[in-house]
Amino acid sequence: MSEISVVVPCFNEEKTIYFNIKKINNYLSNYFREFEIIAVNDGSRDNTNKELQRAKLDFPKVVIIENALNAGKGKVVKDGMLKSRYEVVMFLDADLAIPIEETNKFVAEIENGYDLAIASRFVPGLKVVKPVLWYRKYMEKIFRLIRMLIISNYKIHDTQCGFKVFSRRAAQDIFPLMTVERFAFDAEIVFIAGKFGYKIKELPIILQNPTTSSVRIYRDSVNMLIDLVKIRINDFLGKYKKPKK
Repeated sequence: MSEISVVVPCFNEEKTIYFNIKKINNYLSNYFREFEIIAVNDGSRDNTNKELQRAKLDFPKVVIIENALNAGKGKVVKDGMLKSRYEVVMFLDADLAIPIEETNKFVAEIENGYDLAIASRFVPGLKVVKPVLWYRKYMEKIFRLIRMLIISNYKIHDTQCGFKVFSRRAAQDIFPLMTVERFAFDAEIVFIAGKFGYKIKELPIILQNPTTSSVRIYRDSVNMLIDLVKIRINDFLGKYKKPKK
């Protein structure tokens, strides 16, 4: 593929976002004829917007979507994906916990006929540069078990890594149907893709876990559980129907 849209959800990223956008821009410039970097600022309370504007001046391929209020990672990823215009579409975390250099092996799977290529911490080949925060490790394992029980998604080992690549067709079918606005949105994406029969490839990655986290261990755990139940109810009510072409 010679074209790609990259969506970067941002929340209070003033210290690193300019340099990380620069890394993304430099990488994409070397491997893609056309690209765009869609940075979606989720109501940041620091100088993230100022740093994004600085990046846009230096890197013309940057597109900024500004949210006045914090809406949740799922909501801003959806906004960015629906704004995208190229044949391969992806999103990744602003902290580059999974390096942008991993992109080509994911795009290769889309070229090989997969509809989604998603990062996974639970398939052979994972390389951990920085270990995950201890409570995040337990949350990840518990969420994985609960996800499998509630939405019966046993084939996919890991839905929650913030690095996913889509064919344009799959992205256009999936993201308009998304309803989850916070951290469990990844599980909804994968659930919808499975319902539509899309081919999903899980790939191991290099993981540089951040030393801090915006996850609130109790509140977000409860919210993620509620969102999983919401996904199951949505499915029961027939809300995940593939658009007619």
